[in-house]
Amino acid sequence: MGKVPTVSIVMPAYNEQQYIEKSLFSLLESEQRTKINYEGILVDNLSTDKTIQLAQQFKKGMNLKIVHEAKQGRGPARARGFKEAKGEIILSADSDTCFYKGWIETLVLAIKDEVVAVTTSCNIVDRSPLTNLVFNFSQPKLMFFYRLIFGHYWLSGYSFGIRKSVYEQVGGFDTLLQAHEDLDLSFRVAKLGKIKFINKPVIFSGRRFKNGLLAGFYDYIQTFIEAFILKKKNIYLDNPR
Repeated sequence: MGKVPTVSIVMPAYNEQQYIEKSLFSLLESEQRTKINYEGILVDNLSTDKTIQLAQQFKKGMNLKIVHEAKQGRGPARARGFKEAKGEIILSADSDTCFYKGWIETLVLAIKDEVVAVTTSCNIVDRSPLTNLVFNFSQPKLMFFYRLIFGHYWLSGYSFGIRKSVYEQVGGFDTLLQAHEDLDLSFRVAKLGKIKFINKPVIFSGRRFKNGLLAGFYDYIQTFIEAFILKKKNIYLDNPR
């Protein structure tokens, strides 16, 4: 395998007491079972609940650092975590997401040669059986459809990996963005090398689709048009990080 790179996992969190324990538990050394040296960076983005108190207990099971970002929003929170990262490869994670055994190694080992970043699929399991089925079937198909249109896969904030040098070279996350900061990064990263897609899903919260799949997809499509066609900076999506 050659030299094993050091890895940082960045996880923004805003009032995630409902999910943070399961999410961090899935990233414990005992769960991931990897020889890769990694650190966890949890970015507290002005939480007012018990998120940070619950996260503190995981410091014994992993190299976890908790930092605070006073400017709320997805862009600022992710950017702060990536700035703190010391690893040669940075993995992006969400605090309402559970990661399968081997997730770290899967992403890290995929980044080689012309592959400068890697992203994965996702599943939901907490909506109705029909909603879960439709979303889980369609999500990877949407990834492929997006690539046909734009020529690259998008980097999904809930589960992607990137070389730190590439992230820095493209200027990092746009801290003015409250939504689609990961998509914005994708367009710039794709100019430097290949973004690989791995259809091995993590499980994230279906709260994004609490009003149904159509309403959830509509929000994402509408804000995508506003951000990348109309070039607006002040767009907003619910459930900030």
